[in-house]
Formats: sequence, C-alpha cells, structure tokens
Amino acid sequence: MVQVIAQALRQLAVLLALALAPALVSGVVQLKWQGLAAPTGEEVTLREVQAWREPVQWVDARARAKFAEGHVAGAVLLNEDDWDRLVPAFLDAWEPEKKIVVYCDAGSCEASHAVARRLREELKLENVRVLKGDWQQWSQK
Repeated sequence: MVQVIAQALRQLAVLLALALAPALVSGVVQLKWQGLAAPTGEEVTLREVQAWREPVQWVDARARAKFAEGHVAGAVLLNEDDWDRLVPAFLDAWEPEKKIVVYCDAGSCEASHAVARRLREELKLENVRVLKGDWQQWSQK
C-alpha cells in the first residue's frame, strides 16, 4: 500500500512539473514581449515623450469611470464609446502645435490605438502617437 501511494505521489510530481514548465515559459515570453518589445511606428515611450520638451496633448482612451478615478494631468477624455460626444471637448483643448499622445490601461490595450487611428483618419491629425505601456507609468514618474 505504501508503495502504491509513493508511486502515485511520484506520478503527481511528474505531472505537475510537466504542467509547470510550459506555464513558466509562457510567463517569461509574455513578460519579455510586454516589457522589451520595441515601440511600433505609431507608439512612443514615456522616456521619448519626456525628451521632447515640448507641449503634449494627452488623450485618455479609457472609459469615463476609469478617467474619473485618475488620469494624466491635463488629459482629455476621448474614447470610442462616447466618440461623438467627446470630440468637441477634445477639439476645444487641442492646439495644432502640440503632439498628441493617446493612452489607455495597459500595454496590450487596443483602445488607444483605435482612438489614435480615428484621430488620424477622421480628424486628419498627423502628430498622433500611442503611449507604449499605460498611463500609470506616467503617474509613477
């Protein structure tokens, strides 16, 4: 009986090790992908924005409730859900000489890319970038 239990425990340990290996590899790959991937052509890092040393119009692409919880100082709320209602407030705040940086909750958040695309395509704005990472990077600096 003791041998059966010992064998079952060994088999369990092997199964756990086999399950853990792909999980660890996946976790390492995800962390490297999110943290080390180079910005795309439309993306900009916080360090690059700080190096500009010129005025920036921050655009928060998150939901209104998230914006109310906290946002980059001076940011304008502009998201896809309320696009038509929020565009006039954005246009009131926007100044042509300012670069526009759109951000959302996380590095994998697509809302900022969607809002940036609409700013370029629908409003014909050229100097629009997406913050690589999320707005909390800004608040931590």
